[in-house]
Amino acid sequence: MNGGRKFGFLGLWNFGCLPAPRAHSEDGSCLEEASFVTKLHNTQLSLLLQKLEKQLQGFKYSYTNSYDFITEMTHNPSKYGFKEGKMACCGSGAYRGINSCGGKRGIENYELCENPNEYVFFDYMHLSERAYQFFAHQMWSGNLSVSWPYNLRTLFAEL
Repeated sequence: MNGGRKFGFLGLWNFGCLPAPRAHSEDGSCLEEASFVTKLHNTQLSLLLQKLEKQLQGFKYSYTNSYDFITEMTHNPSKYGFKEGKMACCGSGAYRGINSCGGKRGIENYELCENPNEYVFFDYMHLSERAYQFFAHQMWSGNLSVSWPYNLRTLFAEL
């Protein structure tokens, strides 16, 4: 057997509920079409991985359910030690969801929070460093509600 046999896969997180689509919504709600397509992609990816595991000898994988995990962080930020789950730390407009952090795209006026560690999102679509660290820890050693059929530690250290 040649080639890789163990792989880690990330599902997409809920693109419809990032600060950017919320900024363009009249009431700050998620963009349901984007959420639907993201969820559909993740479902198909998960089914494909299960099929490949049956077809390819020695194929093992860890799939991280980014969609549900990041959605949970944004809806219940205090449960994870954050103060803000929907608004970005840096940007302009509603939810600081306009991509202007650092004067990008010629937009000179933008807001920057005092403590990025209190926010799930750093800018219009990226998690804060602290949120990424927390998420990476869950990928590595979290339970089966986050990564399955194994977390990354089990996949690479024990199998």
